[in-house]
Amino acid sequence: MSDKSADVLLITRDPQLREQVSRHRPAAAGLQCVLPDEFHVEQPPQARQCWVDLDYTSRPLRPSAGRRVVYFYSSARHPTGALPPGLFIRKPCTGAVLEVLWAGVTLCTQPAEGGPTDQPPERRTDLPVWLLEFQELSLSELCGRLVARLPARLGYADVSLYLHEPQPRVLSLAESNHTRQIDLAVRMDDYRDHLMVAVARAGRVLVTDEVEQAYRAHGVRRPQHADRYRDGACVSAPLMSDGELQGVLNFSRRAPTAETADHLPWQETLAFLARSLQHARVYERVRTEARVDSLTGLFNHRWLTETLKKEIHRVRRFGSPLSLILIDLDGLKAVNDRAGHPAGDAVLQHVARKVVSALRQIDSAARMGGDEFVVVLPTADLPGAQQVAQRILTAIRTDAALFRGAPLPITASLGVAQWEPDWEADHLLEAADQVMYTAKRQGSNCLACRATDAAYPELSASPTT
Repeated sequence: MSDKSADVLLITRDPQLREQVSRHRPAAAGLQCVLPDEFHVEQPPQARQCWVDLDYTSRPLRPSAGRRVVYFYSSARHPTGALPPGLFIRKPCTGAVLEVLWAGVTLCTQPAEGGPTDQPPERRTDLPVWLLEFQELSLSELCGRLVARLPARLGYADVSLYLHEPQPRVLSLAESNHTRQIDLAVRMDDYRDHLMVAVARAGRVLVTDEVEQAYRAHGVRRPQHADRYRDGACVSAPLMSDGELQGVLNFSRRAPTAETADHLPWQETLAFLARSLQHARVYERVRTEARVDSLTGLFNHRWLTETLKKEIHRVRRFGSPLSLILIDLDGLKAVNDRAGHPAGDAVLQHVARKVVSALRQIDSAARMGGDEFVVVLPTADLPGAQQVAQRILTAIRTDAALFRGAPLPITASLGVAQWEPDWEADHLLEAADQVMYTAKRQGSNCLACRATDAAYPELSASPTT
């Protein structure tokens, strides 16, 4: 093993990790890679930092005191409490994480003793090491951390995070710490009415203490709630990764903290956060594929359970309504018996398309299994949900599915319920299920709504024919 001094000593047998660390190494940084068996505690090589891969060590390594230690691991089986203090990074780690790790290395080329001193030391602008807090593949966990931890880091009190949905061109609210209700979704075409949209379309971060001037500069109409920016401070930060908008972070109201946004390298910081968000969204899409019904393309029961928990948490926080429609097809078994299961599958696919066509952009639908579907309606009260249910009912009634050129008419029974305080997800589902059976008792091919003043679980039906 060479005695040459290095900025980073990497101890690993993992060729992939070694290649990643080397690929992201700045040109001015020194890297030395050794195998665990080659590392000697008694005579450790001179390096400013020691990076240890715990997956490939058969014995505890104890780097010398005073040097920063970074641990890489892929499982929680390692006894971290027995190790010297350090920074723990879960594998596989992204390029963005390695860039931050290298940015934390002090890259200062000192002249040799007696050598020339007219060349200034070469330095790299450090990114804050706390950015590593946001290395998280769970999208919901990452969004929660961004909202919970970033305001204090950057010197602001209020924050909201919107995710960009490119297909409908919408910014949808993911997390916020606002105590007032804010927009749940904003169309990207509304750049004259929303400063956030104008900034997102421009792709450049806005940091200002004069929000009124920002409205005028971006050609945005002054909103009615503009007086809520009491000190005029505002940050609107598009999160761009690989040329694509991932989301927007918005901060307001200055708050005294040790670290403020004034001296933050915004471009590099936002690039890291954007990449973290991009990786989490890709991972979420992979997870979502396991939450999609393969026959209809709608979400499945697992997705529904998770989504209802999130939506109920949101309505409890902001006070907006939430309604549910439960749809049960009338006579699908008869179709299967008469024309076979492929015909029944054709009916299910046809109904799924009709359900989706009747929904708003923020609504979603899931197949519970068999012949049951559930529609989740954020921000919809009972009258609004009843209108959606009527559209679905009409669409199913008036347009039959086709199988091998033959029409397969079918009807449905729908139950509509609105969430009430103290309800959990299963209460809302059960309420919609009970009024759906009320509709079936009324003769099917109709819908019934749960009266908002009915005491749970007693239900009042109002069938629509």
